[in-house]
Amino acid sequence: MLKLSEAMIEFTVFYLIFVFCFIFPPSAFVSAGITVSNLFDSWLGSEDLEFVQYHLSRTLTTVIIHSLLPLGFFGGVLLVEGFDQLLLLVQTPIGLGFLSLSVLLPVVAAFKVFFWWKNNWSSHPLVNSLTAYANNGRQWNDVASEINAEFRRIDKVTVRTNPVSKTVVTNSWIIKVEPYVVQVAHQNHVTLQLENAEEHTYTVDSQTAQYLWVNVEHIQTRQKLFTIRLNAIDYADMQDRLQTRISNVRGLLINQDVHARFSKVFIEEVRLNPVFQSQEEMDPCLGCAVNNANIRLVRRCLPTGNANGCTPCFCRPMWCIHCLSKWFSARQDAEHPESWLMSRCPCPTCRSPFCVLDVSLVETVENI
Repeated sequence: MLKLSEAMIEFTVFYLIFVFCFIFPPSAFVSAGITVSNLFDSWLGSEDLEFVQYHLSRTLTTVIIHSLLPLGFFGGVLLVEGFDQLLLLVQTPIGLGFLSLSVLLPVVAAFKVFFWWKNNWSSHPLVNSLTAYANNGRQWNDVASEINAEFRRIDKVTVRTNPVSKTVVTNSWIIKVEPYVVQVAHQNHVTLQLENAEEHTYTVDSQTAQYLWVNVEHIQTRQKLFTIRLNAIDYADMQDRLQTRISNVRGLLINQDVHARFSKVFIEEVRLNPVFQSQEEMDPCLGCAVNNANIRLVRRCLPTGNANGCTPCFCRPMWCIHCLSKWFSARQDAEHPESWLMSRCPCPTCRSPFCVLDVSLVETVENI
């Protein structure tokens, strides 16, 4: 029976921890650049410029590198203990079996990568997803170009709940990125169902975080395409970017942060104010570029002589009510949210102070 030295045991424990952290990198590994994306960034290219092509290369690289990790253990043993100890290790049934598996795994991974790569990536799971939307004589490359163009825009929403996966919502697409798979769905072809909510308590300061599970289903076949897991704090941002509402048929209670709750109250208060009638055609909101601008600031507070009071604003409508509510809450005292609704905020364009009473929804009327 092989007797492991103290150095051998220490190296085995170290390597197991390293492999786990390399596959599921903590923030320290990400900051140090010890990830597949950072180590091979020159080979992978730019995600911002060529999103689809980047992840085609990244998934292949990830499969190959991860398949080599078991074999790397034997390379480490050779460096730490020498060839004699390595030879004794592989002569044991467990050692020989693990070595055989370590050699076989990269071979299987290489065949898998070659299968994905041949015929212009036609067998890659990501390309299969894109091909489903390549109608009217289009190729998957045409769909990829659309996704690349939308990913370059600054108005996309990225939700990340763990170091190895993220969800990106663009103007037309919902994209879930995982280490080996990238799944895409067009917003017009899917429905979203809130499936479950779970809460976790962190012992450091006893704070509770709520995580939501959202199923993305095909609108016609009702087939579940994939599931999104997100923090409840990100729920409002994600919902604002979607073209359809997330259905909550189970009536799950969503614990949104104080800014999201204030935004809802702010909008309700603004709806009580008189509307501002305009004959102008509204441009897209400067904040989100999704909704049209629908807010005009009209001072209704009486002059008080206070230097911090509301002042007239002569800006044309350039913001939507949702973005203005977020702008308003972001400039309040975080320690005293109970005073936000009675406070003032500078106009995002001209910096004229205003309060909630000065905010009017714009009602477009026809030219007379």
